[in-house]
Amino acid sequence: MKKLNIIKLNTLLIILVAFFASCEDVIDLELKNAKPVVVIEANVSDEFKQQTVVVTQTKPFTNDNSIVPITNAVVTIREEGGLTYTAKHTTFSGTYFTPAFAGKQNKKYTVNVLVNGVIYTAVSTMPNKVPLDSLTITQLTFFGSTQKFVQINYKDPANVRNFYNSLLSVNNKLRNSYFVEEDRFNDGNVVKNTIFNDDPELKTGDKIKLEFQCIDENIYKYFFAISQISGNGGPPTAPANPDSNFSNGALGYFSAHTTQIVNATIK
Repeated sequence: MKKLNIIKLNTLLIILVAFFASCEDVIDLELKNAKPVVVIEANVSDEFKQQTVVVTQTKPFTNDNSIVPITNAVVTIREEGGLTYTAKHTTFSGTYFTPAFAGKQNKKYTVNVLVNGVIYTAVSTMPNKVPLDSLTITQLTFFGSTQKFVQINYKDPANVRNFYNSLLSVNNKLRNSYFVEEDRFNDGNVVKNTIFNDDPELKTGDKIKLEFQCIDENIYKYFFAISQISGNGGPPTAPANPDSNFSNGALGYFSAHTTQIVNATIK
């Protein structure tokens, strides 16, 4: 009798497994491809050089990650109370260069990009330049491991809202594009900020280049959103497109900023 009960139990288990297996459905995920969107990255600095505007477009979700350049755009940059510069396309992927000129502090710049009958416009005002006093290499210890980091040193002007961005290159390769900060807690102070970058870990003999930019508030917010998405300074947030300062739904940004570049070798 006991043996018979065991057989019945095993039979019941087999039937239940077969039943639930038969209830499984194959679900096909239909990933809808969004309409391509124009992406613009435009910069004007206070260096005398050809200023650049890069115009591309997004690709369907199911395609690869290669860049789709837009080569037939009409691109102009207008200086407040000054000249308008036409940027011409080059052999580079979607890159447009203006004639050489230097942006001016406290001037408003407007970029217009015409693509397929639609004009995308963005405005940025170049702030006053805050000089970078120096950069130093500092060593910090975390969990018994000592690493080298770049520290930037400057004096923030008092009673003026200032926004900064630092770009770090190691051995001619850009490592950190969006190290942004504001002077909310450092107004008028001597500032010593460490750029936390450990990919790769800095070592003796490395050649570094630090570009220190003074940016406007809109660009600070844009770069800050990107840094949060990528996890710079904390855990990454849910991906989302940061607010662009371009009109008509274009992605990207236009930044009129001052710049200062310092080169050094790690000892």
